[in-house]
Amino acid sequence: MNQVFGYQISAEKRTEKKPIFEGTKEIFAENRHQRQIKVFSTPKSSLMSYYSKRHKAFCYIWGPVSHPTIRQSELSEWCLDVYISSRYEHFRELIGTFVIILDLPETNHLVFITDILGIRPMFYGVHQGRLVFGSDVWTMYNSGVSNGKINYDAVSSWIAYKFNCTDGSLFEDIQRLSPGSVTVFYGNTYAQTPYIKFVSEARTRSPEEVSEEIHHIVSSSLRILFRDHKKLCITLSGGYDSRYLLAMSTSIKDSGLLIDVVTVGYTKEEEIVAEKVAGILRVNLKKYQVEGSVWDIYDEVYHFMPDGFPISKFVPYRIAQDHRDIPMLNGFMGDALIRGDSDRYQGKYEFEWKESLVDVLQRKHTRIPFRFLNKEIAKRIKERTRAPMEKAVREGSKLGKVFTWQDYYYTHRFYISNNFLQHLDLSEALLPFYNWNLLDYKVKHDYRLFTLDTYKLIYKKYFPELAHIPRSANTESTTSKKYFGISQQARKISRKLFYRMIFGNCLSLVEKPYGLISLAGCAGLRRVEQLILNFERLYILESIMREKNINFDWNSI
Repeated sequence: MNQVFGYQISAEKRTEKKPIFEGTKEIFAENRHQRQIKVFSTPKSSLMSYYSKRHKAFCYIWGPVSHPTIRQSELSEWCLDVYISSRYEHFRELIGTFVIILDLPETNHLVFITDILGIRPMFYGVHQGRLVFGSDVWTMYNSGVSNGKINYDAVSSWIAYKFNCTDGSLFEDIQRLSPGSVTVFYGNTYAQTPYIKFVSEARTRSPEEVSEEIHHIVSSSLRILFRDHKKLCITLSGGYDSRYLLAMSTSIKDSGLLIDVVTVGYTKEEEIVAEKVAGILRVNLKKYQVEGSVWDIYDEVYHFMPDGFPISKFVPYRIAQDHRDIPMLNGFMGDALIRGDSDRYQGKYEFEWKESLVDVLQRKHTRIPFRFLNKEIAKRIKERTRAPMEKAVREGSKLGKVFTWQDYYYTHRFYISNNFLQHLDLSEALLPFYNWNLLDYKVKHDYRLFTLDTYKLIYKKYFPELAHIPRSANTESTTSKKYFGISQQARKISRKLFYRMIFGNCLSLVEKPYGLISLAGCAGLRRVEQLILNFERLYILESIMREKNINFDWNSI
Protein backbone atom coordinates (compact mmCIF):
# COMPACT_ATOMS: atom_id res chain seq x y z
CA MET A 1 0.00 0.00 0.00
CA ASN A 2 1.09 3.56 -0.70
CA GLN A 3 -1.15 5.94 1.22
CA VAL A 4 -0.76 8.96 3.51
CA PHE A 5 -3.14 10.37 6.15
CA GLY A 6 -3.05 12.71 9.08
CA TYR A 7 -4.79 15.07 11.46
CA GLN A 8 -4.21 18.23 13.45
CA ILE A 9 -3.14 17.65 17.05
CA SER A 10 -3.80 21.10 18.48
CA ALA A 11 -7.07 19.77 19.87
CA GLU A 12 -5.73 16.45 21.13
CA LYS A 13 -6.52 17.16 24.77
CA ARG A 14 -10.18 16.84 23.97
CA THR A 15 -11.94 13.63 24.88
CA GLU A 16 -13.08 12.85 21.33
CA LYS A 17 -11.85 9.63 19.82
CA LYS A 18 -8.76 10.11 17.67
CA PRO A 19 -8.85 8.87 14.07
CA ILE A 20 -7.29 5.49 13.37
CA PHE A 21 -6.26 5.00 9.75
CA GLU A 22 -6.23 1.27 9.16
CA GLY A 23 -2.94 -0.26 8.03
CA THR A 24 -0.82 2.82 8.76
CA LYS A 25 1.97 3.75 11.16
CA GLU A 26 2.70 7.16 12.61
CA ILE A 27 5.70 9.04 11.20
CA PHE A 28 8.05 10.67 13.76
CA ALA A 29 6.20 8.91 16.58
CA GLU A 30 9.30 9.17 18.81
CA ASN A 31 10.23 12.70 17.78
CA ARG A 32 10.02 15.13 20.72
CA HIS A 33 10.03 18.32 18.67
CA GLN A 34 6.84 20.37 18.62
CA ARG A 35 4.40 19.35 15.88
CA GLN A 36 1.02 20.58 14.67
CA ILE A 37 -0.04 17.38 12.92
CA LYS A 38 0.35 13.65 13.15
CA VAL A 39 1.14 11.98 9.84
CA PHE A 40 0.53 8.31 9.11
CA SER A 41 1.61 6.21 6.15
CA THR A 42 1.28 2.64 4.98
CA PRO A 43 4.40 0.42 5.31
CA LYS A 44 5.45 0.67 1.65
CA SER A 45 4.55 4.29 1.12
CA SER A 46 6.80 6.47 -1.03
CA LEU A 47 6.57 9.18 1.64
CA MET A 48 9.87 10.92 2.49
CA SER A 49 9.90 12.56 5.92
CA TYR A 50 12.43 15.04 7.27
CA TYR A 51 12.98 17.32 10.24
CA SER A 52 14.89 20.55 9.64
CA LYS A 53 16.87 21.76 12.64
CA ARG A 54 17.58 24.99 10.78
CA HIS A 55 13.92 25.84 10.29
CA LYS A 56 12.59 23.84 13.25
CA ALA A 57 10.02 22.42 10.85
CA PHE A 58 8.90 19.12 9.36
CA CYS A 59 8.73 18.30 5.66
CA TYR A 60 6.86 15.35 4.15
CA ILE A 61 7.18 14.63 0.42
CA TRP A 62 4.81 12.04 -1.03
CA GLY A 63 5.53 10.89 -4.56
CA PRO A 64 8.49 10.31 -6.91
CA VAL A 65 9.56 13.91 -7.43
CA SER A 66 12.82 15.11 -8.99
CA HIS A 67 14.47 18.48 -9.52
CA PRO A 68 16.90 19.45 -12.32
CA THR A 69 19.67 20.57 -9.93
CA ILE A 70 18.64 19.66 -6.37
CA ARG A 71 19.50 16.21 -5.07
CA GLN A 72 16.88 14.08 -3.37
CA SER A 73 18.70 14.36 -0.04
CA GLU A 74 18.50 18.17 -0.23
CA LEU A 75 14.94 18.48 -1.51
CA SER A 76 13.21 18.90 1.85
CA GLU A 77 15.41 21.84 2.87
CA TRP A 78 14.90 23.34 -0.58
CA CYS A 79 11.09 23.09 -0.23
CA LEU A 80 11.20 24.82 3.15
CA ASP A 81 13.48 27.55 1.80
CA VAL A 82 11.21 28.18 -1.20
CA TYR A 83 8.12 28.42 0.99
CA ILE A 84 9.62 30.61 3.69
CA SER A 85 11.03 33.02 1.09
CA SER A 86 7.65 33.07 -0.74
CA ARG A 87 9.30 32.10 -4.05
CA TYR A 88 6.42 29.77 -4.84
CA GLU A 89 7.01 29.85 -8.62
CA HIS A 90 10.05 27.63 -8.08
CA PHE A 91 7.81 24.69 -7.20
CA ARG A 92 7.02 24.37 -10.92
CA GLU A 93 10.62 23.20 -11.40
CA LEU A 94 9.72 19.91 -9.73
CA ILE A 95 9.04 16.95 -12.02
CA GLY A 96 6.56 14.29 -10.98
CA THR A 97 3.29 13.85 -9.14
CA PHE A 98 3.60 14.91 -5.54
CA VAL A 99 2.05 16.33 -2.41
CA ILE A 100 4.40 18.21 -0.09
CA ILE A 101 3.36 18.87 3.51
CA LEU A 102 5.23 21.44 5.60
CA ASP A 103 4.64 21.69 9.34
CA LEU A 104 6.05 24.96 10.72
CA PRO A 105 5.08 25.14 14.41
CA GLU A 106 6.86 28.44 15.10
CA THR A 107 4.59 30.32 12.67
CA ASN A 108 1.57 28.04 13.13
CA HIS A 109 1.60 27.43 9.38
CA LEU A 110 0.54 24.07 7.99
CA VAL A 111 1.26 23.95 4.26
CA PHE A 112 0.16 21.64 1.45
CA ILE A 113 1.78 21.93 -1.99
CA THR A 114 0.28 20.02 -4.91
CA ASP A 115 1.84 19.13 -8.26
CA ILE A 116 1.14 21.28 -11.33
CA LEU A 117 -2.26 19.84 -12.27
CA GLY A 118 -3.00 18.28 -8.89
CA ILE A 119 -2.71 14.77 -10.28
CA ARG A 120 -1.60 13.17 -7.03
CA PRO A 121 -4.68 12.95 -4.81
CA MET A 122 -4.93 14.57 -1.42
CA PHE A 123 -8.20 15.34 0.35
CA TYR A 124 -9.01 17.35 3.43
CA GLY A 125 -11.86 18.16 5.77
CA VAL A 126 -12.63 19.30 9.30
CA HIS A 127 -13.70 16.77 11.90
CA GLN A 128 -14.53 17.71 15.50
CA GLY A 129 -12.73 21.02 15.11
CA ARG A 130 -9.48 19.64 13.70
CA LEU A 131 -8.09 19.43 10.19
CA VAL A 132 -7.95 15.93 8.73
CA PHE A 133 -6.37 14.89 5.46
CA GLY A 134 -5.62 11.79 3.43
CA SER A 135 -5.01 10.22 0.06
CA ASP A 136 -8.10 7.97 -0.01
CA VAL A 137 -11.60 9.02 1.02
CA TRP A 138 -12.90 5.55 1.88
CA THR A 139 -10.08 5.09 4.39
CA MET A 140 -10.93 8.50 5.80
CA TYR A 141 -14.60 7.55 6.06
CA ASN A 142 -13.75 4.23 7.73
CA SER A 143 -11.63 6.09 10.29
CA GLY A 144 -14.66 8.15 11.28
CA VAL A 145 -13.56 11.58 10.03
CA SER A 146 -16.43 11.98 7.55
CA ASN A 147 -20.14 12.23 8.31
CA GLY A 148 -20.89 10.16 5.20
CA LYS A 149 -23.24 12.62 3.52
CA ILE A 150 -23.15 12.07 -0.23
CA ASN A 151 -22.00 14.66 -2.75
CA TYR A 152 -24.62 14.14 -5.48
CA ASP A 153 -22.94 16.62 -7.84
CA ALA A 154 -19.90 14.35 -7.79
CA VAL A 155 -22.10 11.26 -8.21
CA SER A 156 -23.81 12.81 -11.23
CA SER A 157 -20.48 13.71 -12.82
CA TRP A 158 -19.19 10.18 -12.30
CA ILE A 159 -22.34 8.64 -13.82
CA ALA A 160 -22.26 10.85 -16.91
CA TYR A 161 -18.53 11.19 -17.57
CA LYS A 162 -17.15 8.09 -15.78
CA PHE A 163 -15.13 10.40 -13.54
CA ASN A 164 -15.83 13.03 -10.92
CA CYS A 165 -14.77 16.44 -12.24
CA THR A 166 -15.94 18.45 -9.23
CA ASP A 167 -13.44 19.76 -6.68
CA GLY A 168 -14.91 17.42 -4.09
CA SER A 169 -15.20 13.70 -3.51
CA LEU A 170 -17.92 11.13 -2.95
CA PHE A 171 -18.53 12.71 0.47
CA GLU A 172 -19.75 16.29 0.95
CA ASP A 173 -17.36 17.10 3.79
CA ILE A 174 -14.15 15.90 2.09
CA GLN A 175 -12.64 18.19 -0.54
CA ARG A 176 -9.67 17.79 -2.87
CA LEU A 177 -6.71 20.16 -2.65
CA SER A 178 -6.44 22.65 -5.51
CA PRO A 179 -3.94 21.91 -8.30
CA GLY A 180 -0.61 23.67 -8.67
CA SER A 181 -1.05 25.62 -5.48
CA VAL A 182 0.31 26.35 -2.02
CA THR A 183 -2.47 25.96 0.55
CA VAL A 184 -1.68 27.37 3.98
CA PHE A 185 -3.79 26.51 7.03
CA TYR A 186 -3.37 28.72 10.09
CA GLY A 187 -5.77 29.09 12.97
CA ASN A 188 -9.31 28.64 11.69
CA THR A 189 -8.56 29.99 8.21
CA TYR A 190 -6.66 28.97 5.13
CA ALA A 191 -5.39 30.59 1.93
CA GLN A 192 -4.60 29.13 -1.47
CA THR A 193 -1.95 30.66 -3.72
CA PRO A 194 -1.36 29.22 -7.22
CA TYR A 195 2.32 28.85 -8.04
CA ILE A 196 1.64 28.46 -11.75
CA LYS A 197 -0.21 30.60 -14.22
CA PHE A 198 -0.67 29.57 -17.81
CA VAL A 199 -0.62 32.45 -20.27
CA SER A 200 -2.05 31.52 -23.64
CA GLU A 201 -0.46 32.68 -26.85
CA ALA A 202 -0.66 31.56 -30.45
CA ARG A 203 3.01 31.39 -31.27
CA THR A 204 3.93 29.77 -34.54
CA ARG A 205 6.93 27.66 -35.41
CA SER A 206 7.89 25.48 -38.27
CA PRO A 207 7.01 21.80 -37.75
CA GLU A 208 10.73 21.04 -37.56
CA GLU A 209 11.27 23.62 -34.80
CA VAL A 210 8.33 22.28 -32.80
CA SER A 211 9.58 18.70 -32.99
CA GLU A 212 13.10 19.74 -31.95
CA GLU A 213 11.92 21.87 -29.02
CA ILE A 214 9.54 19.19 -27.74
CA HIS A 215 12.23 16.54 -27.99
CA HIS A 216 14.64 18.71 -26.01
CA ILE A 217 12.07 19.22 -23.23
CA VAL A 218 11.07 15.56 -22.97
CA SER A 219 14.58 14.12 -23.21
CA SER A 220 15.79 16.56 -20.54
CA SER A 221 12.93 15.54 -18.26
CA LEU A 222 13.73 11.87 -18.82
CA ARG A 223 17.39 12.34 -17.90
CA ILE A 224 16.40 14.08 -14.67
CA LEU A 225 14.04 11.24 -13.73
CA PHE A 226 16.63 8.59 -14.56
CA ARG A 227 19.13 10.22 -12.22
CA ASP A 228 17.05 9.08 -9.25
CA HIS A 229 16.11 5.60 -10.57
CA LYS A 230 18.15 2.66 -11.78
CA LYS A 231 15.46 0.16 -12.77
CA LEU A 232 12.06 0.60 -14.32
CA CYS A 233 9.42 -1.09 -16.42
CA ILE A 234 7.70 0.12 -19.57
CA THR A 235 4.61 -1.27 -21.28
CA LEU A 236 5.24 -1.10 -25.01
CA SER A 237 2.06 -0.66 -27.00
CA GLY A 238 1.65 -0.21 -30.72
CA GLY A 239 1.45 3.57 -30.38
CA TYR A 240 3.96 6.38 -30.53
CA ASP A 241 4.23 7.49 -26.87
CA SER A 242 5.66 4.32 -25.30
CA ARG A 243 7.85 3.70 -28.35
CA TYR A 244 9.32 7.18 -28.06
CA LEU A 245 10.04 6.79 -24.33
CA LEU A 246 11.70 3.41 -24.87
CA ALA A 247 13.86 4.74 -27.72
CA MET A 248 15.03 7.67 -25.59
CA SER A 249 15.66 5.39 -22.61
CA THR A 250 17.90 3.05 -24.60
CA SER A 251 19.76 6.00 -26.14
CA ILE A 252 20.86 7.40 -22.77
CA LYS A 253 24.06 5.39 -22.55
CA ASP A 254 25.39 6.75 -19.27
CA SER A 255 22.27 6.09 -17.19
CA GLY A 256 23.15 2.55 -16.11
CA LEU A 257 19.45 1.88 -16.35
CA LEU A 258 17.84 -1.56 -16.30
CA ILE A 259 14.58 -1.68 -18.24
CA ASP A 260 11.94 -4.41 -18.24
CA VAL A 261 9.95 -4.14 -21.48
CA VAL A 262 6.56 -5.82 -21.70
CA THR A 263 3.62 -5.79 -24.08
CA VAL A 264 0.04 -6.95 -23.85
CA GLY A 265 -1.02 -8.45 -27.15
CA TYR A 266 -4.75 -8.00 -27.45
CA THR A 267 -4.57 -7.23 -31.18
CA LYS A 268 -2.30 -8.82 -33.76
CA GLU A 269 -1.08 -5.43 -34.94
CA GLU A 270 -0.21 -4.37 -31.39
CA GLU A 271 1.99 -7.44 -31.03
CA ILE A 272 3.63 -7.05 -34.41
CA VAL A 273 4.50 -3.38 -33.88
CA ALA A 274 5.84 -3.99 -30.36
CA GLU A 275 8.01 -6.87 -31.64
CA LYS A 276 9.45 -4.73 -34.44
CA VAL A 277 10.29 -1.86 -32.09
CA ALA A 278 11.86 -4.15 -29.48
CA GLY A 279 13.89 -5.91 -32.17
CA ILE A 280 15.28 -2.68 -33.61
CA LEU A 281 16.11 -1.30 -30.16
CA ARG A 282 17.59 -4.67 -29.12
CA VAL A 283 15.64 -5.12 -25.93
CA ASN A 284 14.06 -8.26 -24.56
CA LEU A 285 10.29 -8.19 -24.82
CA LYS A 286 8.04 -10.06 -22.42
CA LYS A 287 4.58 -10.78 -23.81
CA TYR A 288 1.36 -11.01 -21.84
CA GLN A 289 -1.03 -13.09 -23.91
CA VAL A 290 -4.70 -12.25 -23.88
CA GLU A 291 -6.92 -15.26 -24.33
CA GLY A 292 -10.26 -13.71 -25.12
CA SER A 293 -11.08 -10.21 -23.95
CA VAL A 294 -8.62 -7.87 -22.26
CA TRP A 295 -11.18 -7.55 -19.43
CA ASP A 296 -10.50 -11.18 -18.56
CA ILE A 297 -6.89 -10.53 -17.48
CA TYR A 298 -8.22 -9.06 -14.20
CA ASP A 299 -9.76 -10.86 -11.25
CA GLU A 300 -12.12 -7.91 -10.93
CA VAL A 301 -12.72 -5.29 -13.62
CA TYR A 302 -13.30 -2.42 -11.18
CA HIS A 303 -11.48 -0.88 -8.28
CA PHE A 304 -11.97 2.38 -6.37
CA MET A 305 -10.43 5.73 -7.25
CA PRO A 306 -9.03 7.86 -4.40
CA ASP A 307 -12.15 10.09 -4.50
CA GLY A 308 -14.34 7.10 -3.66
CA PHE A 309 -15.81 6.05 -7.03
CA PRO A 310 -15.39 2.76 -8.91
CA ILE A 311 -13.45 2.85 -12.19
CA SER A 312 -12.31 0.11 -14.53
CA LYS A 313 -8.73 -1.11 -14.48
CA PHE A 314 -6.34 -0.69 -17.38
CA VAL A 315 -3.47 -2.76 -18.75
CA PRO A 316 -0.65 -1.22 -16.61
CA TYR A 317 -2.35 -2.54 -13.49
CA ARG A 318 -1.76 -6.11 -14.62
CA ILE A 319 1.88 -5.34 -15.43
CA ALA A 320 2.43 -3.64 -12.07
CA GLN A 321 1.24 -6.78 -10.28
CA ASP A 322 4.36 -8.55 -11.58
CA HIS A 323 6.67 -5.55 -11.10
CA ARG A 324 6.00 -4.48 -7.55
CA ASP A 325 8.12 -1.56 -6.32
CA ILE A 326 9.62 -1.06 -9.80
CA PRO A 327 8.73 2.35 -11.25
CA MET A 328 6.57 2.22 -14.38
CA LEU A 329 7.60 4.56 -17.21
CA ASN A 330 4.33 5.96 -18.52
CA GLY A 331 3.45 8.06 -21.60
CA PHE A 332 0.82 10.04 -19.68
CA MET A 333 -0.13 13.23 -21.59
CA GLY A 334 1.91 12.38 -24.67
CA ASP A 335 -1.31 12.23 -26.68
CA ALA A 336 -2.35 15.75 -25.61
CA LEU A 337 1.03 17.48 -25.56
CA ILE A 338 2.58 16.11 -28.75
CA ARG A 339 -0.14 14.65 -30.93
CA GLY A 340 -2.84 17.15 -29.96
CA ASP A 341 -5.47 14.41 -29.71
CA SER A 342 -7.60 16.48 -27.31
CA ASP A 343 -7.57 19.67 -29.38
CA ARG A 344 -10.40 18.56 -31.63
CA TYR A 345 -13.84 17.05 -31.27
CA GLN A 346 -15.41 15.38 -34.28
CA GLY A 347 -12.52 16.77 -36.31
CA LYS A 348 -13.15 20.41 -35.32
CA TYR A 349 -11.12 22.80 -33.20
CA GLU A 350 -13.01 24.78 -30.56
CA PHE A 351 -12.98 27.97 -32.65
CA GLU A 352 -14.76 26.07 -35.45
CA TRP A 353 -17.79 25.28 -33.30
CA LYS A 354 -20.74 27.66 -33.68
CA GLU A 355 -22.87 26.26 -30.85
CA SER A 356 -22.31 26.66 -27.11
CA LEU A 357 -19.01 25.11 -26.03
CA VAL A 358 -20.74 24.00 -22.82
CA ASP A 359 -23.05 21.82 -24.92
CA VAL A 360 -20.11 20.61 -26.99
CA LEU A 361 -18.11 19.59 -23.91
CA GLN A 362 -21.07 17.84 -22.31
CA ARG A 363 -21.67 15.85 -25.46
CA LYS A 364 -17.97 15.12 -25.92
CA HIS A 365 -17.51 13.62 -22.47
CA THR A 366 -20.82 11.87 -21.76
CA ARG A 367 -20.09 8.14 -21.52
CA ILE A 368 -23.45 6.58 -20.67
CA PRO A 369 -26.57 6.38 -22.85
CA PHE A 370 -29.15 8.36 -20.90
CA ARG A 371 -32.01 6.49 -22.56
CA PHE A 372 -31.19 3.53 -20.30
CA LEU A 373 -31.73 5.62 -17.16
CA ASN A 374 -34.87 6.77 -15.44
CA LYS A 375 -35.99 9.87 -17.36
CA GLU A 376 -36.32 12.17 -14.35
CA ILE A 377 -32.99 11.08 -12.86
CA ALA A 378 -31.29 11.42 -16.25
CA LYS A 379 -32.66 14.94 -16.60
CA ARG A 380 -31.29 15.95 -13.20
CA ILE A 381 -27.90 14.37 -13.97
CA LYS A 382 -27.68 16.45 -17.16
CA GLU A 383 -28.50 19.58 -15.18
CA ARG A 384 -25.98 18.88 -12.43
CA THR A 385 -23.18 17.94 -14.84
CA ARG A 386 -23.56 21.15 -16.79
CA ALA A 387 -21.90 23.20 -14.02
CA PRO A 388 -18.40 21.67 -14.38
CA MET A 389 -18.46 22.29 -18.13
CA GLU A 390 -19.61 25.87 -17.56
CA LYS A 391 -16.59 26.28 -15.31
CA ALA A 392 -14.35 24.78 -18.01
CA VAL A 393 -15.64 27.26 -20.58
CA ARG A 394 -15.35 30.16 -18.13
CA GLU A 395 -11.78 29.33 -17.06
CA GLY A 396 -10.74 28.16 -20.50
CA SER A 397 -11.99 31.38 -22.06
CA LYS A 398 -9.74 33.38 -19.73
CA LEU A 399 -6.87 31.26 -21.00
CA GLY A 400 -8.05 31.52 -24.59
CA LYS A 401 -8.04 27.72 -24.95
CA VAL A 402 -11.14 26.01 -23.60
CA PHE A 403 -10.35 22.51 -24.87
CA THR A 404 -6.85 22.69 -23.37
CA TRP A 405 -8.12 23.83 -19.95
CA GLN A 406 -10.74 21.10 -19.87
CA ASP A 407 -8.21 18.49 -20.98
CA TYR A 408 -5.60 19.50 -18.41
CA TYR A 409 -7.83 19.99 -15.39
CA TYR A 410 -10.59 17.44 -16.01
CA THR A 411 -9.78 14.67 -18.45
CA HIS A 412 -6.13 14.12 -17.55
CA ARG A 413 -6.31 15.15 -13.92
CA PHE A 414 -9.34 13.10 -12.95
CA TYR A 415 -9.68 10.37 -15.58
CA ILE A 416 -6.63 9.41 -17.63
CA SER A 417 -4.43 9.65 -14.54
CA ASN A 418 -6.16 6.45 -13.40
CA ASN A 419 -3.87 4.75 -15.92
CA PHE A 420 -1.13 4.88 -13.27
CA LEU A 421 -2.89 5.92 -10.04
CA GLN A 422 -4.60 2.52 -10.22
CA HIS A 423 -1.29 0.80 -9.40
CA LEU A 424 -0.05 3.33 -6.84
CA ASP A 425 -0.15 0.64 -4.14
CA LEU A 426 2.01 -1.64 -6.31
CA SER A 427 4.48 0.69 -8.01
CA GLU A 428 4.95 4.37 -8.73
CA ALA A 429 4.86 5.92 -12.21
CA LEU A 430 7.47 8.11 -13.90
CA LEU A 431 5.93 10.64 -16.28
CA PRO A 432 8.47 12.34 -18.59
CA PHE A 433 5.81 14.26 -20.56
CA TYR A 434 4.26 15.71 -17.40
CA ASN A 435 6.33 18.78 -16.58
CA TRP A 436 5.82 22.53 -16.49
CA ASN A 437 7.98 23.27 -19.53
CA LEU A 438 5.98 21.05 -21.86
CA LEU A 439 2.58 21.96 -20.44
CA ASP A 440 3.42 25.65 -20.78
CA TYR A 441 4.87 25.14 -24.28
CA LYS A 442 1.60 23.62 -25.44
CA VAL A 443 -0.45 26.53 -24.08
CA LYS A 444 1.81 29.14 -25.68
CA HIS A 445 1.62 27.68 -29.20
CA ASP A 446 -1.06 27.38 -31.84
CA TYR A 447 -3.24 24.27 -31.52
CA ARG A 448 -2.57 23.27 -35.10
CA LEU A 449 1.15 22.72 -34.53
CA PHE A 450 0.51 19.53 -32.53
CA THR A 451 -0.32 16.55 -34.74
CA LEU A 452 0.90 13.07 -35.55
CA ASP A 453 3.33 14.71 -37.96
CA THR A 454 5.16 16.12 -34.94
CA TYR A 455 5.99 12.58 -33.86
CA LYS A 456 6.97 11.57 -37.38
CA LEU A 457 9.48 14.42 -37.52
CA ILE A 458 10.90 13.45 -34.11
CA TYR A 459 11.40 9.89 -35.29
CA LYS A 460 12.85 10.98 -38.61
CA LYS A 461 15.52 13.15 -36.96
CA TYR A 462 16.34 11.33 -33.73
CA PHE A 463 15.29 7.71 -34.25
CA PRO A 464 15.25 7.14 -38.03
CA GLU A 465 15.40 3.36 -37.56
CA LEU A 466 11.84 3.55 -36.12
CA ALA A 467 10.42 6.12 -38.53
CA HIS A 468 9.01 3.57 -40.97
CA ILE A 469 6.95 1.70 -38.35
CA PRO A 470 3.32 2.92 -38.29
CA ARG A 471 1.06 3.14 -35.27
CA SER A 472 -0.92 -0.04 -34.76
CA ALA A 473 -4.07 2.10 -34.72
CA ASN A 474 -3.36 2.98 -38.34
CA THR A 475 -2.99 -0.65 -39.40
CA GLU A 476 -5.72 -2.45 -37.46
CA SER A 477 -8.44 -3.98 -39.55
CA THR A 478 -11.92 -4.92 -38.46
CA THR A 479 -10.71 -8.50 -38.12
CA SER A 480 -7.62 -7.75 -36.08
CA LYS A 481 -9.15 -8.46 -32.69
CA LYS A 482 -8.24 -11.85 -31.36
CA TYR A 483 -11.64 -12.23 -29.79
CA PHE A 484 -15.00 -11.24 -31.22
CA GLY A 485 -17.35 -12.33 -28.46
CA ILE A 486 -18.12 -10.70 -25.17
CA SER A 487 -15.74 -11.06 -22.23
CA GLN A 488 -16.22 -13.72 -19.58
CA GLN A 489 -16.25 -10.93 -17.02
CA ALA A 490 -19.20 -9.24 -18.76
CA ARG A 491 -21.05 -12.55 -19.01
CA LYS A 492 -20.61 -13.13 -15.29
CA ILE A 493 -21.72 -9.57 -14.49
CA SER A 494 -24.77 -9.82 -16.76
CA ARG A 495 -25.99 -13.01 -15.06
CA LYS A 496 -25.55 -11.48 -11.61
CA LEU A 497 -27.28 -8.20 -12.45
CA PHE A 498 -30.08 -9.83 -14.44
CA TYR A 499 -31.03 -11.94 -11.43
CA ARG A 500 -30.73 -9.08 -8.95
CA MET A 501 -32.69 -6.60 -11.04
CA ILE A 502 -35.57 -9.08 -11.31
CA PHE A 503 -35.62 -10.42 -7.76
CA GLY A 504 -33.84 -7.70 -5.81
CA ASN A 505 -34.27 -4.02 -5.15
CA CYS A 506 -31.25 -2.63 -6.95
CA LEU A 507 -30.27 -0.10 -9.64
CA SER A 508 -33.50 1.86 -9.41
CA LEU A 509 -32.01 4.54 -11.68
CA VAL A 510 -31.91 2.08 -14.62
CA GLU A 511 -35.02 1.73 -16.80
CA LYS A 512 -35.69 -1.94 -16.18
CA PRO A 513 -37.07 -2.89 -19.62
CA TYR A 514 -33.97 -1.52 -21.39
CA GLY A 515 -31.62 -2.81 -18.72
CA LEU A 516 -33.02 -6.34 -18.64
CA ILE A 517 -33.06 -6.63 -22.43
CA SER A 518 -29.40 -5.56 -22.54
CA LEU A 519 -28.42 -7.97 -19.79
CA ALA A 520 -30.25 -10.83 -21.49
CA GLY A 521 -28.60 -10.00 -24.81
CA CYS A 522 -25.18 -10.15 -23.22
CA ALA A 523 -24.91 -13.82 -24.09
CA GLY A 524 -23.38 -13.00 -27.43
CA LEU A 525 -23.54 -9.34 -28.38
CA ARG A 526 -20.27 -7.47 -27.96
CA ARG A 527 -21.96 -4.13 -28.59
CA VAL A 528 -23.70 -4.28 -25.21
CA GLU A 529 -20.54 -5.08 -23.26
CA GLN A 530 -19.73 -1.47 -22.35
CA LEU A 531 -23.30 -0.93 -21.22
CA ILE A 532 -23.08 -3.98 -18.96
CA LEU A 533 -19.85 -2.69 -17.47
CA ASN A 534 -21.56 0.66 -16.92
CA PHE A 535 -24.33 -1.07 -15.00
CA GLU A 536 -21.71 -2.91 -12.95
CA ARG A 537 -19.95 0.25 -11.76
CA LEU A 538 -23.32 1.68 -10.69
CA TYR A 539 -24.10 -1.54 -8.85
CA ILE A 540 -20.70 -1.57 -7.09
CA LEU A 541 -21.27 1.93 -5.71
CA GLU A 542 -24.79 1.07 -4.63
CA SER A 543 -23.60 -2.14 -2.97
CA ILE A 544 -20.87 -0.54 -0.88
CA MET A 545 -23.34 2.09 0.31
CA ARG A 546 -25.70 -0.64 1.41
CA GLU A 547 -22.88 -2.62 3.04
CA LYS A 548 -21.75 0.37 5.11
CA ASN A 549 -25.30 1.54 5.93
CA ILE A 550 -24.73 4.91 4.27
CA ASN A 551 -27.84 6.90 3.42
CA PHE A 552 -27.75 6.80 -0.39
CA ASP A 553 -30.58 7.15 -2.90
CA TRP A 554 -30.33 7.59 -6.69
CA ASN A 555 -33.51 9.67 -6.49
CA SER A 556 -31.65 12.26 -4.40
CA ILE A 557 -29.67 13.30 -7.46
